[in-house]
Parts: sequence; structure tokens; C-alpha cells
Amino acid sequence: MWTFLKLSIVAFVIFCYGKGNVIIRLDNSSFSFSIVSLALLYGSFLSFYKIILNFSSKIFPGKSRIEKGLDSLQSAFFSMLMKDKSSLEKFIAKSRRYLGDIPIISWIEGQRNLLNGNIHQAKAIFYSLCHKETNTALGAYGLCQLAVKERSDDDTINAINSILKKNPSQDLALQAIAILVKNKNFLEAKSYLPLIKKMRKYSLIEAIVYSEEGFYKKEPKLLKKAFKLAPELSNNAIGYASFLAENEEYRNARRILKKTFQIFPNQELFHKYISLEQNLSISDKIKLAKKLVDANPNSWIGYFELAKLLIQNEMFAAAFQNLKIAYEKEQYDFIGRELIKTAQNLENPKPPEAMDILSTPLKTKHIDFVWRCGYCGAQENNWIAVCKCCSRIAEYNLAAAESLLSSWVR
Repeated sequence: MWTFLKLSIVAFVIFCYGKGNVIIRLDNSSFSFSIVSLALLYGSFLSFYKIILNFSSKIFPGKSRIEKGLDSLQSAFFSMLMKDKSSLEKFIAKSRRYLGDIPIISWIEGQRNLLNGNIHQAKAIFYSLCHKETNTALGAYGLCQLAVKERSDDDTINAINSILKKNPSQDLALQAIAILVKNKNFLEAKSYLPLIKKMRKYSLIEAIVYSEEGFYKKEPKLLKKAFKLAPELSNNAIGYASFLAENEEYRNARRILKKTFQIFPNQELFHKYISLEQNLSISDKIKLAKKLVDANPNSWIGYFELAKLLIQNEMFAAAFQNLKIAYEKEQYDFIGRELIKTAQNLENPKPPEAMDILSTPLKTKHIDFVWRCGYCGAQENNWIAVCKCCSRIAEYNLAAAESLLSSWVR
């Protein structure tokens, strides 16, 4: 019975640490686990096992030894989290004396070597764990940790593969896809797609893989497939439309851009839509711009960009009306300034609404548009598939960085 109790406790500890939802965050400088959650889970079940041990204390001998082992293991784990090197050394030795050489103790010992800067010793421990373990992947997690620290994409992929054999984590598969897309290894990236099929962003991620491959290989068919998967991916829509325009398929190209504008309106899409053909007159561009306004009447972008074209054609009254609508939708300072300037250019007698604009300062807010990673917050001027900071895929979103204080535009 002593053997049964010992093996059951050891099996539970291995399960908690080897099969738990350990999330690896890939970035340029750090590697982090959701280790606090593991600590809480471990503490809860440790209490549960102590209750069992207390209940069976009068029947089975050896209870004290097991409890000491679990207490030492818990103390070693928290010493590791707190980076208390001296305590960590002591509790690792105690844990091993009471519980034997189980995987979680070896993994903590590897972390101790990392804290002490002994990279080679840590790597040796993790490699040894990989060969010994059958139902856990602690050694592979350790190797993945080292691979990220050393910025070795190949080693990271190998370590992730080792983990996925025992723990089919969607998050790890997603990170493998991001690394492979970044390194232009699209065929291997696609092999991980079935593992993330249940993820909310699956269609978008799959589209990004095909889109990046299409841009790299200059194959419009891949861009077309990406568009069907995720028409909201504006970078892909612009690239696909550009290929169609090169073959003078302007109608199809505009259909692509218009559909994307309906889902995800932005100024780059607007400008591409009206400039696919060269040597178009201002009047032709105005007609095209009106189609985009009709396609998405809820966005300020169409009205604002149409107004700028109308101003070029000296159609100030129509421009004023479109700017007024754009300002009603979003009180941005650049819209307010353009609205006031256009009101000033209207012929006398100016309409009452224009006089109201000129006589009352407009309350606006300054804004800068940036692409921001939804995972780590890193910013870029343009959209990119894989974040340079945290190596996450499909996380960059167009964000509006507003000033804290509103201003007045006259």
C-alpha cells in the first residue's frame, strides 16, 4: 500500500506539471509560463492529498515521509518562482530524498541551473528528461525555453514538436505557425493548421499563411484563396487587387476592394480603389468614391476622402456636406480643420450651417492611427503578419491612439 500511495502521489504531481496548460510566450527577451496557475492548482491538490494522508495515517505507515516530500517539493517550486537560489538548492535535495528522482524535481533542478547561468547543465538535464519521460513533456518544455532564450527558431520548433506529441496545445501549434511563416516555411506551417481548427481566428490565420505565401511566391491564386477565407484581410485584398489590375481586370479588382471596405474600411483601401487605373480624371474618381460611400455609409472614411476629391474639383458645397457627415461620425481634429476651411471657401451668402461652423469652435480630439499587437501591445506603422516583439500571428489590429484631452479647432 505504501508503494501504491507513493506512485499515485508522484503520478499526480507529474500530471499537474507535465499535462497542465503551460503556455509559452515567444519573444525576443523572455520566456514565461502560466506558472502561477500551476502553483495554485498544485497547492489545491496537495491539500487534497494531505487530507487523504491524514485519514489513512492510522492504517498506512510512511505518511510522514510522503508529506515531507510534498512539502519540500512545494517549497522548492515557490523558491524557484521567487528566484531564491539558496532555499531552492536545499528543497530540491529534500524533495529528491523523500520522493526519489521524479520528472518535476529534475525540471526544477534545470530551472535552478538557468538561474545560476549554467546553461549547458540545464540543457543536459532537459535532454535527459526527454529520454526518461513517457507521459509528460517537461524536458521538452525546458528545451523550448532554452531555444527561445538563444533565439533559435529551429530548436524552438523541435521542442514544440516534442511537446505536441504528448500535449496537443493549440497555443503551441499557433506559435509554431508564426515562426514558420516568419521564416517563409509555408509548407510546414500548413501542417500545423489542423491542430488549431477550433480556434476562433482559424480562418484568419489560415488566410494569413496563404497570403504571405502568395506575396512571397507572387502567386495570385494563393491570394485569391486567402481572400475567400478572410475578405477582411485588407493587406491581402490590396495585393490581390493589384495583381488583377496588372492584367487590366479592373472590375474584379474593385469588387475585391469594395467587399473588404464593407467589412474593414480604411484609407489605404479607399486610395487603392480609386487609383487602380492610371490617368483617371477627378470626375471619374469622384464617381468611384461615391460607390465606396454607398458600400459602407457608416464609416467616416468614405465621406472624408470623397470630400477631398470634391475640393480638388472645387465643388465646395458638396465637400462641405460630406465633411459635415464625417465630423458627425468622428470628431477628429483633421476633419474639423478641413470642415472649417471648406466652410470658409463657400460662396456668400453662406448657408446657416456653415455660419454655425465658423462662429462656434469645434471640439475635436487628436488621433494617430497605428497598428498595435493585441497580445503584447507593440506598435507598427504598417500591418505585419507576425509580431516582431512576441512572435504572435494575426494579432496586429488598426488602433486609434487618441490624446487624453480634447481640443478646440477654429
